[in-house]
Amino acid sequence: MDLRQLEFFVAVAEEGQFTRAAARCHIAQSALSTAIRGLERDLGTPLFARTTRNVQLTASGRVLLQEARRTLAAAAQARAAVAEVAGGVRGHLSIGTIPTPGVLDHAALLARYTADHPGIEIRLVRNTSMALLDELAAGTLDLAVVSLPARLPLGAEAVELLSEPVTFVCRDDHRLADRKRVSLHEIAAETFVGAPRGSVAFDVLDRLFSATGVDRHVPYEVNDVLVMMDFVEQGLAVALAQPSLALSRPTLRSIPLLDRSLRWSLGIVTPAVPAPSVAAAAFIELLRSSASAPA
Repeated sequence: MDLRQLEFFVAVAEEGQFTRAAARCHIAQSALSTAIRGLERDLGTPLFARTTRNVQLTASGRVLLQEARRTLAAAAQARAAVAEVAGGVRGHLSIGTIPTPGVLDHAALLARYTADHPGIEIRLVRNTSMALLDELAAGTLDLAVVSLPARLPLGAEAVELLSEPVTFVCRDDHRLADRKRVSLHEIAAETFVGAPRGSVAFDVLDRLFSATGVDRHVPYEVNDVLVMMDFVEQGLAVALAQPSLALSRPTLRSIPLLDRSLRWSLGIVTPAVPAPSVAAAAFIELLRSSASAPA
């Protein structure tokens, strides 16, 4: 078994067929098939159940996939460490992030990072926090910048970048717009726009309102915070969000909640094993030095 065989195996597992995997690995399909058969022969067990259209992992294949990703990540980290000593960090870095307007400028951060580390090939994915955590667990991301959940997935660790209070966001002509503070009971009957069901934000707020004995009405579920503010600005709904989201909208008001314990935390999540690569560690350091709570 060698690293190249493991790379081929992971490609077939992720692509679901040999044709796409061969194109991804820049190798002839016949050579890829031979390599996979050799790996199965070395391990003494089939790794894929083959059909005429696609392939599926066997139980042995599913076990190997997790270990293969760890092995390839460790090898990449070793290569990057040697390359850094030899004259510059090289390799690949897959980053997942949620939209963070007013908090982190992703384009500016990546411009700074690529200027300092031109040898790193970047892949950036924007999605919901829960979807990104799933990708991280699957091994397709090196790190994820997400809204931190109450409990991290098994095998992950996090560094908090910043934390803001969650406030009530409404238009300046809303009946509560002039209030200094509002309670959950006062806003429970409002029409809300918020994160989709199953997201970190939805689950936290759902538990909070359930504790008051009142159900929220959330007819508008969106996974983009800027779109969320658009809904509020048009008078379609109100929102519970960090105050930084309302700062750039002159027609919106951000009103603190009486329950000051409700906060939104942004953090970097990485697999606990293996340790972050040299490329990932450099990006994490840039994030930590750049993140700051808005005034």
